[in-house]
Amino acid sequence: MVRKIRRVIVPGSGTELLRRELLLAFGAAGFAVEEADPAALHDPLSPGRLEARLADPALLFSVNFQGLGKLSHSLDLLERAQSKAAVWFVDNPWNILSGVRDKAWRKLPLFVTDASFIGPLKAAGAAHVFHLPLAACPELFSPNRIRDQAFPPPSDLAPFVFVGRSSFPGKENFFAGQTLPEDLLRKAETLLGDGDSAQRPDLRWWEEALGLDPARFWPGKTARLPALGAETMNLLHRSRSLAAAAKLDIFGDGDWGSCMPAGARLRPPVDYYARLPGIYAAADFNLCLTSLQLPRGLSQRHFDVWTAGGLALSDATPGLALFPPELTRPITFTQPKDIADLASRLGKGEERRRLIRDWQACLYERHCYRHRIESILEQFTLEAVA
Repeated sequence: MVRKIRRVIVPGSGTELLRRELLLAFGAAGFAVEEADPAALHDPLSPGRLEARLADPALLFSVNFQGLGKLSHSLDLLERAQSKAAVWFVDNPWNILSGVRDKAWRKLPLFVTDASFIGPLKAAGAAHVFHLPLAACPELFSPNRIRDQAFPPPSDLAPFVFVGRSSFPGKENFFAGQTLPEDLLRKAETLLGDGDSAQRPDLRWWEEALGLDPARFWPGKTARLPALGAETMNLLHRSRSLAAAAKLDIFGDGDWGSCMPAGARLRPPVDYYARLPGIYAAADFNLCLTSLQLPRGLSQRHFDVWTAGGLALSDATPGLALFPPELTRPITFTQPKDIADLASRLGKGEERRRLIRDWQACLYERHCYRHRIESILEQFTLEAVA
């Protein structure tokens, strides 16, 4: 007897990003969906515990390993209920796996936003790894008259806008005990300053420079040292890029501190779904600065800005190969000093309006979250055999 999985559980507390997008996309694909509090899933006294949610076969779709609890135990519960689990890494997978002790992760279907991790994860023993990039969510970010009237952007918005943290939460504790060689730091800074270099001091560069083999990253915390190198260069990359934007508003945390460019204005974080779409649309230019921890990755801003009706300027991440070159070429800078010239060429004329329309058409045609769910269904059958 074959029982198809028709329900999807996405662990989340209601505060994390991307859960809402996934629930909408899985729901549009015909699945019953629910967001489940990760703590309740593994509380034996909770009516919302995982076992109680499995009266019918379900897919537990975890973002960054959230909500999987004691992995082997959870997988056993799922298997007995003819259910399955899958993990979508939206950040550096090795950062997350460095905190995983159970080797059962290797048999899970794993999805990565950055395809450069597929080979290393398989070399470390992962059986099933697939590319699943970030995507657009028109349901949440397209212009909405009621929302945009209720949450208008600041009237004195600077021409350039950047939305993002100075670093990820818990960074100091995560990298405790890790020290980078001074000679490699100097070399990485030189590479970062040479925007025309074929090499960026990203995660892959640090792995090679430190002589580390990703196939040996698990178990343990070895992968945290190259991640520290990439994260250190991230802050320098962002600081230099933001300093090149003449008039700039940064919507982010107070830890920007001494890294704030001269003349920039720090604004407090804003509600992601209520206020950001209007800010993206109102800004002359939105800066998309990708993480060097994701060598071929993109940020959610590469999708949200265009969907909201705004214009994005992006650093030259290899991840832009996901899109047609005629769309990426006009909005990509290789060095911070190129930002001003790039912005002046785009201006406010017809080329700008056409570029926004073309980007929106491309995203709506093949890069929405509903397309990502189609990819999951192609790679990962949602049927269980009794």
